[in-house]
Amino acid sequence: MTNIITGYLAREILKTSSATVLVLYVILVSNALGRVLADIADGDVPQQALWPVLLSQSINILNLLLPIGLFLGIVFAFGRMYKDHEIVVMNACGVGYREFYKPVAIVLLPVFAFSVYSSLWLNAQVQRQAQLIIYDEEGQHEFQQIKSGQFNQGQDGDLVFFMESISDDRLELQDIIISQRQDDRRVLETADRGRQKIEESSGNLFLVIGPGERYEGQPGSVEHRHISYDQHGILIENKNKRASSRIHTDQMTLAELEASEELQHHVEIHWRIAIPVTLLVLALIAVPLAYIAPRKGRFGKVGFALLIYIMYFNLLALTRAQLEADTIPLTLNFWWVHLLFLALAVTLLYQRNRGIVFRRQAA
Repeated sequence: MTNIITGYLAREILKTSSATVLVLYVILVSNALGRVLADIADGDVPQQALWPVLLSQSINILNLLLPIGLFLGIVFAFGRMYKDHEIVVMNACGVGYREFYKPVAIVLLPVFAFSVYSSLWLNAQVQRQAQLIIYDEEGQHEFQQIKSGQFNQGQDGDLVFFMESISDDRLELQDIIISQRQDDRRVLETADRGRQKIEESSGNLFLVIGPGERYEGQPGSVEHRHISYDQHGILIENKNKRASSRIHTDQMTLAELEASEELQHHVEIHWRIAIPVTLLVLALIAVPLAYIAPRKGRFGKVGFALLIYIMYFNLLALTRAQLEADTIPLTLNFWWVHLLFLALAVTLLYQRNRGIVFRRQAA
């Protein structure tokens, strides 16, 4: 009979947790899609990077939703069974909290394994790949915005160029005029044609123009230099420099974080470990928290569950800020928060079992 009850409880927990995660996931991913589309409309994200960026945000959202989804799923599942008096019947048959944690463990273990993999490796890898796609597309994205027959300004503001016409693939330019500032000099160039080119070794984006004329001089001075050329390249975007300077901490691999000497990177390692641990602690709290007294509503403990979750993650966020500010020793990291809420789980079990943390039959 115990195996039948365990299977039944596991199915109920899985069904309720999956529904909770799915509803929250759809809502948050829809919001993320709106933000990405707004960034594309503003020109901050290339259109070709829509799905990679959305995928990276979806993985990050799912990673953060698993603790709250499983936590609320357990509370909902046991709350319904308390309301329908199923738990009372199970208690009468000698089934207590020790048996209740078995189906929780069946559902929890694969979710915990995925959470560990996602938090430590998958999330950073997907976000890194999405960012690299943005870097690869940014140069082409700038050329997608240029218009023939008018002056166009580069992203840094030091380069202004004009072309009479541009090819359908946005690569070939005709009848070009370029004005750029180099230190205290002003450079003016005219060329018959040009083409954008990405250097394979460095990834830098160049505009190769020629044949043409080049004029260099200082504003207000009569001295200038005139050069005729067949072809030369103008650096439009130093992609490697930008990419290396804009890799965020949450996009770094675990090996890169461990090799770094920066405090922020070591805090990131502990943060990634803290997310799966949170999943375990909340699952321990959820089972005794789900108890509903007679004549109480089945959703009576949802407010308490949300309050516990908010307090838990706010304390984690506060601890992270203090660790990054070096006001809390790194050896302490997030474990004090986990131990605090683990003590809460033990206290709830102690109260529900009248002084015994685990015994076969619940009160």
